[in-house]
Amino acid sequence: MKRLIVLLIVLAGGLAAAAFMVPSNAAVVNGAAISQQTLNSDVNAIAGSADYQCYLNSQEYLTSQGQQQLPPVTGVGTGQNSDDHATATSAFTASYLDTEIGHQLIVNLADRRGVSLTTADLADARTNLTAQISTVMTEILQTAQGQNPAYSCTVTGRPVTGKMVLDSMPASFVDQQVEFVATASALEEDFSGVGSSAADLERYFGRHQPQFDTACFDAAVFSSQDAASTAAAGVNFGAPFSQATSGATQQGTIPCGIVAGIATQIGTTASNLENVAVGRASAPIDVGADQSGSGEDFVIVSPTKRTPTPFSAAKTAVAAAVEQAGSKATTAALTAAERHASVSVDPRYGTWVPSSASVFVPFTPPLSDVLNPAANVVTTTSASANPFSG
Repeated sequence: MKRLIVLLIVLAGGLAAAAFMVPSNAAVVNGAAISQQTLNSDVNAIAGSADYQCYLNSQEYLTSQGQQQLPPVTGVGTGQNSDDHATATSAFTASYLDTEIGHQLIVNLADRRGVSLTTADLADARTNLTAQISTVMTEILQTAQGQNPAYSCTVTGRPVTGKMVLDSMPASFVDQQVEFVATASALEEDFSGVGSSAADLERYFGRHQPQFDTACFDAAVFSSQDAASTAAAGVNFGAPFSQATSGATQQGTIPCGIVAGIATQIGTTASNLENVAVGRASAPIDVGADQSGSGEDFVIVSPTKRTPTPFSAAKTAVAAAVEQAGSKATTAALTAAERHASVSVDPRYGTWVPSSASVFVPFTPPLSDVLNPAANVVTTTSASANPFSG
């Protein structure tokens, strides 16, 4: 009997070990699993790259117009090895799991609509992601966080580039992000009703060619719409731009580029600029609050040079315009998909909240359940040493 009991204990131990070795899931989205290994690998990669953390922080700050910030990636406590990263915080892990759930919902939506990717789509997505990161890391320097090391990673005073940020991450992680960008872009193109093939984009280009001209602009900023309208009328009646806009709060030039891209940069639509001839002025463009925050700024622009752009040179801008045209429908479809999604989350990472389509961070355990409460107290020294500690 004693031997049988020992045997049962050994078998039970073996079964427990086998169960422990079976990979479990951090979340399951409409039947598609996000493994703990995937989540842990991604969070570990982010924890190991200060540059990528800066990018994520900056992107959140810019897209929320300074209203939101990401939780710190790492907290206190490290492993036994000198190169172990500090423990990832539950708040960041839950927030990044939320990101991966969102990515999976995009993939599900693309699959349902029969959207597929080509090698060219992936190459374009890699280029676009690299450029996007470079833009974010440059723009953050113009904000109140420009000197905050948690946002503005710099090299000899210059912002890190998209290539530098991506080079700091494992190739497998970068490939995942590239594939997501390509999928999201193709989905927006699909929802636009245009399509995502080269032939589809070229047909769109032919119908909207003036939006993709290459143009250079004079620009002037006014503190009222009436003043901007008066200046625009002066230009359109033949007055030199600098003379007609002498009452502007700012005057300058916009470097030459494709009209659709410049329109996005200004904060208007390409259709508002596509028919403005050289030497003429656009209607006033409301670009939002002025620097004091107490009023609105209005911009007028006038082309100084304008030439047609061949499709081969404008293809990236055409794809961006098509994606923008489909972005509203894509957002609506994704919101509906989130409401009806079947999502389960491992309680250790949080709880899925359907109404907000997000992962709610686990509650703090009672103090009596924490083996060593002092180990979780962030000291002044450790907080100042870690720029991501808040």
